[in-house]
Amino acid sequence: MKKGITVLAAALIALSALGLAGCHKAPKGPPKVAFICKSYSDAFCVWVKDEMEKGAKANYSGQFELVCFDAANNSTTQINQIENCVASKFSAIVLQQVDAQAPVPAVKKAIEAGIPVIITTGHIEDGGASTYIDADPVQQGTVVAEYALTKLPKGAKVCILQGPAGNFHANGRQKGFETVLATRPDIQVVDAQIGEWGKEKAVTITQNWLSSVKGLSCIMSHNDDMALGAYEAIKMAGKAGQIQIYGVDALAAACVAVKEGRMEATVFQNAIGYAEKALEFASKALKKEPIQSLTLASDLVTKDNVDQYLEFHKKLGNLK
Repeated sequence: MKKGITVLAAALIALSALGLAGCHKAPKGPPKVAFICKSYSDAFCVWVKDEMEKGAKANYSGQFELVCFDAANNSTTQINQIENCVASKFSAIVLQQVDAQAPVPAVKKAIEAGIPVIITTGHIEDGGASTYIDADPVQQGTVVAEYALTKLPKGAKVCILQGPAGNFHANGRQKGFETVLATRPDIQVVDAQIGEWGKEKAVTITQNWLSSVKGLSCIMSHNDDMALGAYEAIKMAGKAGQIQIYGVDALAAACVAVKEGRMEATVFQNAIGYAEKALEFASKALKKEPIQSLTLASDLVTKDNVDQYLEFHKKLGNLK
């Protein structure tokens, strides 16, 4: 009897090694595509997630199941999620990177396992192993800064709210801001602080600037959430309308702010394009069709053209 049990155990071990044991079987049902959102607390990232979910349900429900995860703006969490998707035999992974370098080993392991990886709203430094859908952050920073030059008074004092240190989009937008502002020697960039894309942190930073920077003329922000936070701080200080504010993303709330004069301008970053192309790329990858990295255009949004973006948000249900 004891010998029989030993033989059975040996057989199970052999089956497991060959990938034939039950825990190694491919999951039942339609292929699963993971979408790892950078953070559910980031309004723009959530907008992309919402569009992914709507698009998957409307156009790909018979082809694959979309499963969403929240990386909570944490690289370690995102790496673990990628590894778990590989272990769970997902058929494709779409993600918004928290960091451009940290997830590279995990992404390469996924690709080596035969799981295509698509980066949307950015890209990572993996030498082209993954496929990306992105915008040009330098162009985004440049176009809004060029508009600011037409509005800023002589001798303007400017402060900048930055995204995370080392972030590709934050670095690019900062470069666009600085290059353009440097063409006006009378403009002084007094300070730049990292707001981590967050509205609440931007409120605190702006409050400090309001007490320390005399004659502050303008706050330029790497994204709309921080720009809206800056406005809240300015309003609480009783200085609404006295300090110009610029952002990037063209969130619904930011477009309303531009319309009402609380912000001067923002830049439309195509959340729908990011979502649609990511789903299209995932679909093609599942069918073994070729996909190629893509850069989407970004457009300036001012009071002159904001109505078309407000209408756009109304159709999407982003505005009541």
